[in-house]
Amino acid sequence: MALVEQYVESHVAVITLSDGEHGNLLGPESLDELSAAIVRSQADQDVRAVLLRSNGPSFCLGMDLGLLKAATPTEVGPADRAVSLYSDVLSRIFCSPLPFVCLLEGDVKAGGVGLACACDIILATPGVTFEMAEVLFGLIPANVLPYLLLLRVPAQKARYLVMSTKKLEAEEALRLNLVDELVPVSESEKRVREVLRRLLRAKPGALADVKALTLEMMGKPLLEAGDIARQRLLGILSDQSVTAGIKAFLEGGLPSWFAKFQPRSPLALGAAKLREAGR
Repeated sequence: MALVEQYVESHVAVITLSDGEHGNLLGPESLDELSAAIVRSQADQDVRAVLLRSNGPSFCLGMDLGLLKAATPTEVGPADRAVSLYSDVLSRIFCSPLPFVCLLEGDVKAGGVGLACACDIILATPGVTFEMAEVLFGLIPANVLPYLLLLRVPAQKARYLVMSTKKLEAEEALRLNLVDELVPVSESEKRVREVLRRLLRAKPGALADVKALTLEMMGKPLLEAGDIARQRLLGILSDQSVTAGIKAFLEGGLPSWFAKFQPRSPLALGAAKLREAGR
């Protein structure tokens, strides 16, 4: 059985962590499959956005610690490979020109936190919890920290979350900016579709520019970042397709890149299960 599943429908690549029975643990095999799914999504010219989701009661419980138990002091083997693969996956998500939407349902632990934080938009249902408890057994969430600290929370708050090993409930995670929106399970299907529909109305190049520009400006002094932004905007304004899009918008028409989003399959698996239980 595949540990990660992917399909493309209505310009969206849907990637599912599908080993929910075992907590969607991260190991060489699952990370290989996840990396391959991301690569396929980016290579598909029909894909304009990606949805990362999971099945089962947990989004992801982090690294498979059994890999570390079997490691020797001189040769880590599968654990070493898993760490490298995980780092590569986070980079692929964050640096992708495609927008990544993450739908969180259930527990999000350790490496699962990094998967979520590397995405551009994080939607979560109220039952979601976050936890990074690696220090309890002598590890640190090293690969997670760049995406948590640089993108989501201040440095001291990241230290607090890691050192205290506190389990965060969904409402607190929203306050700390670990998630962008909390959505009731009953409304999650509708909201995911709304978010993806809005992304498919945007010019793909504009979304890629947003990701590239924010990455380039990170850590830059204010004036230098402003100069980078000005040069990028002047370049965009010289693009004739952008001029044509502005003209269409002002005249009440639709730019050529507007895409309809009419998926046939459910996107929020928790909402689908809720509907089935109500029958």
